[in-house]
Amino acid sequence: MRVLFATWTGSSHLFPMVPLAWAAIASGHEVRMATPPSCTQSVLGAGLTAVPVGRDVSRAELARRTEGLSAWLGEKPPWPRDWARSPETLGGEVAAVYRTLAEKQFAVADVMIGDLLEFARSWRPDLIVHDTVCYAATVVGAVLGVPTVSHMFGSPMITRNELTDMTGAPLPGYAELFERFGAVAPDGPEAWVDPCPPLLRWPARVERTDIRFVPYNGTGGVEPEWMRERKQRARVCLTWGLTAAEVRPDSMPGPFEAALKALLDVDVDVVLAVTAAHRGLLGELPEQVRVVEGVPFSLLLRRCDALVHHGGTGTGLTAVAAGVPQLMFPLAPVLAAFAERVDAAGAGVMLDPGEVEGVEGALERVLGEGVRERTGEVRAHMAGVAAPGKVWGELAGLV
Repeated sequence: MRVLFATWTGSSHLFPMVPLAWAAIASGHEVRMATPPSCTQSVLGAGLTAVPVGRDVSRAELARRTEGLSAWLGEKPPWPRDWARSPETLGGEVAAVYRTLAEKQFAVADVMIGDLLEFARSWRPDLIVHDTVCYAATVVGAVLGVPTVSHMFGSPMITRNELTDMTGAPLPGYAELFERFGAVAPDGPEAWVDPCPPLLRWPARVERTDIRFVPYNGTGGVEPEWMRERKQRARVCLTWGLTAAEVRPDSMPGPFEAALKALLDVDVDVVLAVTAAHRGLLGELPEQVRVVEGVPFSLLLRRCDALVHHGGTGTGLTAVAAGVPQLMFPLAPVLAAFAERVDAAGAGVMLDPGEVEGVEGALERVLGEGVRERTGEVRAHMAGVAAPGKVWGELAGLV
């Protein structure tokens, strides 16, 4: 078969799809990965064949559509805990944020559809597997009559923000994407594939196909020799994620600057995982801090005793796969939705960004035997989910 994978933008949405693409190739099928041009190098780094489509939408172009995201980006007090249990019922600010996010995604889809449709007409895929919010791929599937599979990116919930109030009729901007080509927005894909372990999910109105989360962080790597050295004390990894570095390359998030200072007063070794863009912001650091760039988390975390991070799903699920307890400072509601589930499962501790003064006590809990044992149980649960190769065999039957 010919299988077209597609994602809208951002490596955090691309990386979770890579293991399933590998599984399709290993099963003898032909695979292409369509993305905006800025993701091309990430696709090539995964050993996949890239199809750049459309163009990258600038921040200036998106500014008009994203003015309502201040509540989403942590510029206001945190949303109530458990908000993600049923976001469609909350209305008000939550609904406004999701409508704004939808407009942002519609703008990206608008510039992708033409090239993606032209490629699909020429290459004639038998199946399209797309990131959940890659709406350009949904349109192409409807126009060409090709079955589609929606691939989640690790979020513990499914929110249909292309729909009115997340449950009703398609939003006008979504419907218009289809109307341009004489098509009608479908009720949904043929299947939803979800790499978030069932134990960490919020309820959803759709039936999900479970797929084991296989850590992939963008590149391969060489394990540094220091990681094999015998540890003298607990080793704690601190990171604030790739996306934060992409959005704010010239500044560290305030909670993580404060967390780093707090960790320096604790009897631990600190591994600071950063991008090259943020390395120059750190200044002089004491001997107990080691700065690393470009070491995949799937390697790094297996040599650490705890992880302090922003609540990102890729980072957090990689920690679960490594059996590493987590301390999380989610910088946005979507990150809190994941961090809350890890906290509730006992595999970590979530603090609000304003609670940095509680780092020492929270870290003591995270390094304790109870959280470590529970993390091992959640890891075993994740390992029991069907691997990408098995799931691919099931999806192939949709054609």
